[in-house]
Amino acid sequence: MKQDRAVYKKPIKDLPKDLLPREKALKYGLSSLSDEELLAISLGSGTKGINVIGLSQKILNGKSFKELKNISLEDLKKIKGIGTTKALQVLSIIEIAKRMEDPEEKVKITSVSDAYSLLKYLSKESQEYMVGIYLNSSNELIAKEVIAKGSLNVVRVLPRDILYYGLKHNCNGIIIAHNHPNGSSKPSEEDINFTKKLSQLALEMGFELLDHIIVGKNDYFSFAEKGLI
Repeated sequence: MKQDRAVYKKPIKDLPKDLLPREKALKYGLSSLSDEELLAISLGSGTKGINVIGLSQKILNGKSFKELKNISLEDLKKIKGIGTTKALQVLSIIEIAKRMEDPEEKVKITSVSDAYSLLKYLSKESQEYMVGIYLNSSNELIAKEVIAKGSLNVVRVLPRDILYYGLKHNCNGIIIAHNHPNGSSKPSEEDINFTKKLSQLALEMGFELLDHIIVGKNDYFSFAEKGLI
């Protein structure tokens, strides 16, 4: 964005509207802006003797945002007109970009204990919850969904309520879990029958029910560990 130097010394309100980043963004969209213009909007204002457009150009100095990813606070403060506050604004923008660019570390479920670590909090609930854990083909966590929440020991769940999220997340494996607020992790006859039915329906739809974990007050019951799946 090459402009006459006088442009950078003028107050923003005195510049033609076609040079104002905010107006340009509103008219043509943010994708139409240069790196300097995007930075100008993020900074909000310039400093004494130089408006925000000129300040943005000085910071970038012909470089792209990617080339600034390792710039330090000290480097920024060496630029005339950049104090600690402005430097931190720029560094915050760069940090946000880094966090959006870097993939989050995947949570992998390779054992019952891995799954239980995600579910142990249920032991403290006074109401019964049914939770679904949805995994990809590498057993990496895609999503964790609260399927249902009831009072005392009453939770009414249909297999379709669980399998719906399997379709939504395009998962491979499913682990379900619910808690017994009375403290016991022992499965009821209803729990056993429900698990068998869900396992069969899951297979028919292309999913694998990997486990059903019942969380008690101090322990858990795993259908997979007991050979019931």
